[in-house]
Amino acid sequence: MKKILFAISLIVAFPLFGADPGARGPLPVTREEYNFGDTAFTPTNFPGPVELLASVHYPTGLPGGPYPLVVFLHGRHATCFTGRTGFLLWPCSSFSAPLQPIPSYRGYDYIAEVLASNGYIVVSISANGINARDNFVRDLGALARAELIQKHLDIWNGFNTVGGAPFGSKFVGKVDLTRVGTMGHSRGGEGVVRHFVLNQSLGSPYGIKAVFPLAPVDFNRPVINNVPIAVMLPYCDGDVADLQGVHFYDDARYNVAADTAAKDAIVVMGANHNFFNTIWTPGIFDAASADDWNAFVPGGRSDPHCGQVKGNARLTPDQHNSQFNGDTPPPPSATTDQIFLMFQAPAAARLDVNRLLSAGDLTTNTLGGAVAQAGITPYELCGGEAPEPAKCLPAERNSRQPHTTPSARSPKRGLSQLQAGWSSVSAFIDNGLPKGTRDVSAFRTLQFRASVNFGDARNAVGVPQNLTVVLSDRKNTVRVTVDTVSRSLFYPPGEKTHVPKLLLNTVRIPLRAFQNIDLTDIRSVRFEFDQTDSGALLISDIAFSN
Repeated sequence: MKKILFAISLIVAFPLFGADPGARGPLPVTREEYNFGDTAFTPTNFPGPVELLASVHYPTGLPGGPYPLVVFLHGRHATCFTGRTGFLLWPCSSFSAPLQPIPSYRGYDYIAEVLASNGYIVVSISANGINARDNFVRDLGALARAELIQKHLDIWNGFNTVGGAPFGSKFVGKVDLTRVGTMGHSRGGEGVVRHFVLNQSLGSPYGIKAVFPLAPVDFNRPVINNVPIAVMLPYCDGDVADLQGVHFYDDARYNVAADTAAKDAIVVMGANHNFFNTIWTPGIFDAASADDWNAFVPGGRSDPHCGQVKGNARLTPDQHNSQFNGDTPPPPSATTDQIFLMFQAPAAARLDVNRLLSAGDLTTNTLGGAVAQAGITPYELCGGEAPEPAKCLPAERNSRQPHTTPSARSPKRGLSQLQAGWSSVSAFIDNGLPKGTRDVSAFRTLQFRASVNFGDARNAVGVPQNLTVVLSDRKNTVRVTVDTVSRSLFYPPGEKTHVPKLLLNTVRIPLRAFQNIDLTDIRSVRFEFDQTDSGALLISDIAFSN
């Protein structure tokens, strides 16, 4: 569960965090709640009123300040219960049976405690009223969730300026509403993305500095730019099993020409959907809780990669050959190194060599340089805009290829990917850099995204792939094999319904690894498929980056 804190650390500047953002900070923490009633707010065109209820964690006594504000929004879950049975009804008190509300908003207290101890005010809001009726509106509750967040921010604006019940003047001058981060889980994940759009449409009254969709749905395909976004994708998600939230990353990459923000998608191997929320976790809160992988896939515990064990310990190092795919490993509190990263730097901090968005990129890259290949079969794009085929693996179910999974309320296509296969160690793909683009000395890495194509028999089951990346200047050619700097080219694990999965993680090669090369005069970037006799990859987003 602490993996959430690690992920948040990728996109938010923390006031007091040390080397490990999952470690408790130096400040004592107080928890309180505010509750204005089960029917206190009605979102636009929503078929019923909803509650205004939230849990608040903050540094005890609020010394100094003002403090950044973090808002959590839980996902769609049963709203009321009796015994161990859950119901989608609201408000719970209005029914004749003795029903109690399920406190999904309390499921992130463990994260809120740590954030508050490091200098944050953390507000986790309840959305049971939306969950009970969201399937009755066209967007499945996305706008309602966005408006609920905005309503709570309006409430906090009041707490910060004039005070008010139940806190009196306690928070006056203590909340920095120019520094707000949002985290949403499941349908709440789309909610926080939709909220960023809503806040912008209102003139950005609140300064949203980071957006973190956790195991999110993406029914409507909203796209946000110029704000750091990190999407967490649990590999063994049995609820949002197609990991459709990866579209939030893919769709935003080139949507704005001068995007000022970095983007991340974080793949957590072995993690499921529910266990990030303790209220949804069996043994902690028993009503309507479940291991979603095992519940969705009968016999799931027999799969060594997605069995019914604690989400942050599903894989052991010898079951899967992996490491964190960033420039530094995850901290101890992440409790696993089975974390992989998709990363895109802001526009000003990268040089896109080949975006691989259309058929023209197979012969002329984004920089205008020539693209050549030999021995690559197939050598074609899939998954992106027509006329590309909509799926890269037509015979496989959508949940095994998240980048191209369709959306419930949008016709948008998915990620354009290069299908590249080889049957000879002489095969290569070469991207030339034309004059005026050859000085890459301002960058630290060469990166690209790739996944081993489990649908191609040229890849041996369970065996990682490898290739050589070659930089050439006017005089010299220097080679680096991917496996010396990254383990991202693993064979996707899993044996049950929704796994294995195609997920194009980022391979980052430090430019310092290319010794004795003139970084002010790079003439070409070449991929040589000389490390294995045969194989097949899906590739995208070749770039120099910081």
